[in-house]
Amino acid sequence: MEKMTRCPTHPGVVFRVTILEEHGISVTKAAKALGLSRTTMSNFCHGHTPCTPEIAQRIALSIDSNVAVWINLQAQYDAWFAENREKPHVEKLLTTAA
Repeated sequence: MEKMTRCPTHPGVVFRVTILEEHGISVTKAAKALGLSRTTMSNFCHGHTPCTPEIAQRIALSIDSNVAVWINLQAQYDAWFAENREKPHVEKLLTTAA
């Protein structure tokens, strides 16, 4: 699999752009509809809060989407950071046979 050179878009930003902005929905209205605080919704929409399974479920139910879509967006985002940050020193547990 080819390594991504660009960080994937945070799922909150995807939600903000494709759902809220495209449909003229405010963060306040989205927070109320999803049963989240306005602060949590704002932080999520600006990429400061991860898409937890709870948030993914709430989004999926509110827009007739799939929970896995939102969880997978978060997983891709997290994986990119794990692959691209400074590597810790570890010892190999498994060795390949020559």
